[in-house]
Amino acid sequence: MSAVVGLLCVVLGACSTLPQRGQVVMRDVSFPLRDFRMPSGLRVVVEQDPRAPVVAMVALVGVGGSGDPMGKEGLAHVVEHLAFRARHGGSPSVSTRLEDAAAGYSNAFTSMDHTVYQTVAPKESLDLLVKMEGQRLSAPLSGLTPEMFAVEREVVRNELRQRNETGFVGQVFSWVHASVYAPEHPYSRPVIGTHDSLTAMSLADAQRFTRAHYRPDNTTLVIAGDVDLARVEAVLLDNLPPEWVGTGAPLAVDSRMPPVSEPPLRAAPAQMPEYQAAVGSPELYISWVLPRSFDEASAIHDFVRVNLSRSLGGSMRRDGDIAGFSTMLLPGTRASLLVVRVVLTQGSHPRRSADNMLDEVQWTWSQAPGHAAAVLGREYDFQALRRNVITGMVLESEELLSRTVRRAELTHFMLDARGYTRSQKALMTLDGGKVTDFAYKWLQRERARIILVRPGESGGAVVAAPVALPEEPPASARSERVIQAAQAALSAPVRTLKLDNGMEVLLAPRPGLPVVRVGAVLGGGRTYGPKSGVAEMAEYGAFRESWFEGNASHWGLHVYGGMRRDHQRFEVAGTSGNVGNMLAMLAEQLSSTRTSYDAWRFLQEQWVPLRKTLDSHPEERAQRDLMQLLYEPHPYSRYATGEELSRVSEEDMTAWIRDVYRPANTVVVIAGEFDVATVEPLVREYLGGWKHGPTSPVEVPVAPGLPSPATKPRTLVTARPGATQGHLQLACRLPTATPEAEARYDVMAELVGRRIFDQVRARQGASYGFSASTWLGRGGASHLLVDGLVDAPRMAEAAKAVQDTLASFAQGVDEAELARARKRLLSRDAVSFVSSESWVQSLLDARVRGFPAESLAQRPAHLQAVTAEQVKQEFDGCLKRLVVGVVADKDRVQPMLQALSSP
Repeated sequence: MSAVVGLLCVVLGACSTLPQRGQVVMRDVSFPLRDFRMPSGLRVVVEQDPRAPVVAMVALVGVGGSGDPMGKEGLAHVVEHLAFRARHGGSPSVSTRLEDAAAGYSNAFTSMDHTVYQTVAPKESLDLLVKMEGQRLSAPLSGLTPEMFAVEREVVRNELRQRNETGFVGQVFSWVHASVYAPEHPYSRPVIGTHDSLTAMSLADAQRFTRAHYRPDNTTLVIAGDVDLARVEAVLLDNLPPEWVGTGAPLAVDSRMPPVSEPPLRAAPAQMPEYQAAVGSPELYISWVLPRSFDEASAIHDFVRVNLSRSLGGSMRRDGDIAGFSTMLLPGTRASLLVVRVVLTQGSHPRRSADNMLDEVQWTWSQAPGHAAAVLGREYDFQALRRNVITGMVLESEELLSRTVRRAELTHFMLDARGYTRSQKALMTLDGGKVTDFAYKWLQRERARIILVRPGESGGAVVAAPVALPEEPPASARSERVIQAAQAALSAPVRTLKLDNGMEVLLAPRPGLPVVRVGAVLGGGRTYGPKSGVAEMAEYGAFRESWFEGNASHWGLHVYGGMRRDHQRFEVAGTSGNVGNMLAMLAEQLSSTRTSYDAWRFLQEQWVPLRKTLDSHPEERAQRDLMQLLYEPHPYSRYATGEELSRVSEEDMTAWIRDVYRPANTVVVIAGEFDVATVEPLVREYLGGWKHGPTSPVEVPVAPGLPSPATKPRTLVTARPGATQGHLQLACRLPTATPEAEARYDVMAELVGRRIFDQVRARQGASYGFSASTWLGRGGASHLLVDGLVDAPRMAEAAKAVQDTLASFAQGVDEAELARARKRLLSRDAVSFVSSESWVQSLLDARVRGFPAESLAQRPAHLQAVTAEQVKQEFDGCLKRLVVGVVADKDRVQPMLQALSSP
C-alpha cells in the first residue's frame, strides 16, 4: 500500500468554525499497489486509483543525455523521437497505434539520466497499451530506415533552433550546464545536442545505443488508474514480450545511483560569460550545484527552491534593472542544479544586478543570527513554507500522470516501489534546522555560477533537408468506446447557485482525493476599459488590502491568477478540510482589492520600461499586429504597448478596479472532494456577503462582424535578421461561437493541425511542429490560428502547405478523416477530467463564453453531430478571411509571399 498522509486526519464535517491558522486538514488516502519484479530485471508497479475510468502508463528507461557517446550528444533524445516511428511486425507506427488505442495523451522527454514515455488512455485500452509499450521498449527502432532517421534528426535540429531562439531551454541551458560542470563531467554536455553532434550521428549509432541501454533490467514501468489489481498480472504476462518477462527467479538489479559523495563544481571564471540568444531583454542565469535527486535526502530541494521563489522579490525594489525572476530545479543522479533566471530591463549593470540577487539569497538564510525575534520569524516562515510544500505534494498526487511519472522515477532510482511514499514522508518530517544548514552549505555566494544572455541570434547553420517520406496509412476511426468514455468523464453532476448579490457559483463535487480547488473569473480582461493598458496596469498594481481572513501560507494553500484578453482569473487550491478558509480568503481578496500611488509608481519605474524594451522585439510586434488586423476596431484588437501603459494614471487603475470587482461580474467554481450540504452555507456566508456595485456584469462585448471576403490573404511581415527559422501564423475570424459551433471549430483545428503536422514535421522534418487552435472569447468572438516555426529555407514550402490544406478542406472534407479527428478529440476529453483543476478550468471557460454549465456534458454529442458539410463551409469562409503573419529574415520572406499568391 502507498499512502499520502494527512497532517491532520480530519474529514470535513458540518463544523461551525473554520480550521485555525496553521491547520492543514485532510483525511488519509491510500493507493493499493502491486509490485512485480520480473525475472528479466524489468520492474512493473501497478497503482489502483479508481477516480476516473482511465489509466496512465509511464515507461522509464535509465539512460539520458549523460549516456550519450562523446561527439554524439543528443543521441538519447533522438532515439526518444524515433521510438514513436517504430513499426513492429508490419504494424503501423507507434504513434498511429496509440491513436488506434484511443490514447488521449502521449508524449516523452529525455533528461540527464533517464528517458520517460507517457501515455493516458481509457481503461479499456490497457491490454493494447501494455502490448505496444512492451514492443516499443524491446525494439524502439524496429522498421526504421535511414531516411526516417534523417527526417527525424531534422525535426530535432529544428527543436534545437526553436528552443535557442526562444532563449530558454535549448542552447541557453547548455551554457548554464557548461558554466557549472567541468568539461569532462557528463552533465556539462547538452541533452538536446548541437548541430555538429546531430550531423555526426546515424541510424547505426542509434541501433548500438538502444542495444546497450534499452534493456529490461534498465527499465521501470508504472501503471496507475482504474486498474483491476487481481487481473493485472495476467495482462502483463499475456502482452509483454516473453524475453522482457523472463523465467526463473527475479534478477537482482545493482544500485542505479552513482557513488558520488559530493558533486563537483567548476572553477569560477574571471569574467562573467556572455552569450547571445533571441531573448526579448537581457537575462541572468545564477546556478548552484546541489546534491543528487531521486532519494529521500533530496526532499529538501523542494523547500529550498520554493523558498527562493518567494523571498527574492526585494531585489526588484533595490535594483530598478531587475524586472522579474523565476526558479527551477534540474534533477540528476550525480548532482542537481538550482537555477534562478533573472530578467533585466536594460542589462546596464549585470554584475551589480547579480550581486543584488546574491545578497537577497544570502539574507534569506542569515537573518540576524542569534536575535530572538529573527529566530522566531525564521521558524514561522519555515512552518509556512512547510505547509506550502506539503500541500503541493498532495496536489501533485491528484494529477494522475504527474504522480505516475514521479513514482516511476523514484522506484527506478531508489529500487523501491515505496520510494514515492518515503519521499513524501521525508518532506513532512523536515525541520527548519536541516533546511538552514543545507542552505548555508550549498547556497554560498562563492558556489554560485553566473552567465549573461543578451538579445541576439543563436541559430545554427542551415543544413540541407532530406527527401520527404511517403504518407503513412491513417489510424482507425472506430470510436464507440471512446464516445462512452468521454460521456462518462464529462457526466459528473454540477450544481448552480445564484447568490443574492448577483454572483454565480458552480459546485462540482469529485470524490477520490482530499483536494479542493476554487476558481473565480471576473468579466473584462486586458482589453476592457476606457483606454488601452489600464487593465494590465490594474492587474499588476492591484493588491488585497484586508487580511482578517489570513493568507494562503496559513493553510498551505496554492494561489494562482492571471489576466486574459477577455477576463481575469483567480484560483485557490488546497486540502478539502480547508475549503472554508479558501472561500473566506477569496471573498476578502475580491472585496478588498485596491491599488495605490506607490504601486503605480513602482510599475512606472520598473515594469513599464521593460515593456517598452519588449515592444521592439519581433515576436511582440508580430503578435500585436496580427491581433489588430484580425479584430480592429473591436476591443479585442487591443495589445497594449509600453508607451500606452506609461499614460495610465493611478486614478485610471482605481476606476477600473471599482468597475470590474463586483459580485455580479464574478463566477466561482468549486471542484474536488467536498460535501455540498456543508459547503453551500459557507458559500452563502462568505461569497454572498460581498456587496458592491451594480447587480449586472460589466458590458459584454458584442461579437464583431466578419470581414469582407478577399481573393488573397492579408499579409503581415516582421523582419528578424539572421533568424534560422521563420515563424508562420495563419489565422481567420470565425462566426459567433455557440457550444455547437465550438465543436465544429475544434474539429477544424484538429483536422488542419494534424495534416500540417504530418506533412511538415513527420514527412519533411522541416519543423519541430505546427499547432492549430481556436480562441473563443466573451461575447462570441472567435478565430482559428495555425502556428509553427519552420526551417528558414523551407518557409515558402511550409506556408504553401498550410494554405493548400485550408483550401483542400474548403473543397470538401473526407468522412473518414473527419471521424478520426472526432475520435482524437473525444479521446482527449476522456482522459482530461481526472483532476479538480480540469473541472474548474473547463467550467470557468464555459461560463466566460456564455455557455451553460451543461454544455460540458453535452460536448460528446456536439462533436458527434458535426458534419463534413458544416466543416467544409467553415473552411470556405475561413479561406476568404485569411490573415498571414510571418517573422523571418527578410531574404526568406519574398519567396514565401510569392508561394502564397500563386493559385
